[in-house]
Amino acid sequence: MPNLLQILFPAKVDYKTEFDFTQFPMTEIVKQNREGLQEVPDWFDRKAMEESCFQYGVPDFIRDKINKPLNDDFTYTDLMVALSRKHFPNKLHYLEIGVSVGKNFYQMLKAVSNGEFTGFDIEEINPVLETKLSFQSKESWSSPRSSIKKTDSSVKTYSFDGNPVRYISGDVWDENSWKKLHGKKFNLIFSDALHSSDAILFEFEMIVKYDLLDEKFLIFWDDLHGKMRKAFLNIVRKYNEKFMIKDVYLIQINGWIGQHENQHPVGIISNIPL
Repeated sequence: MPNLLQILFPAKVDYKTEFDFTQFPMTEIVKQNREGLQEVPDWFDRKAMEESCFQYGVPDFIRDKINKPLNDDFTYTDLMVALSRKHFPNKLHYLEIGVSVGKNFYQMLKAVSNGEFTGFDIEEINPVLETKLSFQSKESWSSPRSSIKKTDSSVKTYSFDGNPVRYISGDVWDENSWKKLHGKKFNLIFSDALHSSDAILFEFEMIVKYDLLDEKFLIFWDDLHGKMRKAFLNIVRKYNEKFMIKDVYLIQINGWIGQHENQHPVGIISNIPL
């Protein structure tokens, strides 16, 4: 049976551009997230950057800003924390695709007391982030010859405050990396790796193929500028056909650099009303 989106908008996607933050204790969430960031005075590891594939997704124009303190303006991390506490109070199963230096990932670790956390990035885990985790194990495999990643791929397991943490260092185009997630279910996914229509379509195919979505879920996409907005609306239709989407948002909000750069266009979908 078609849902409301299919009935009213068979050829396009209806989305909301404003989010009601008044339903959440945002003052408490913002305070906690900013205090968590203050625990890490420097996210920049020079050796790791020199050996990286893509400079950990830190372009030159923001490199001098990654350690600057954030004000109280809401970030997408604040919103993810708020939504995870509201909709997944028993347990968060979190997947972040494109971890970068780990500022967003670390805030999620700090803010959620009961969860399982998975990071997925072509880069090795930032040593700054890794010092905050308790190492448990590592498994490696060969990266594809066609990949820009010339070292072996790996999955490392850790713990953080009693919660399991997994970090996959692998190319998101490498299906062998996605296979490592088979059997896992995620109720919150943050997609912030390759910002292209082909990439988010491939992510969708892998998520479906390996049955990675929980019964109730939310997905965030960052940096939906220009052509990525159209790509987002196209991918929403695919998710809707497969999972019956209830809410779609396309909002402007600060990212992990906060007020030190322009607000990001961020897309959010869920199969539950937000």
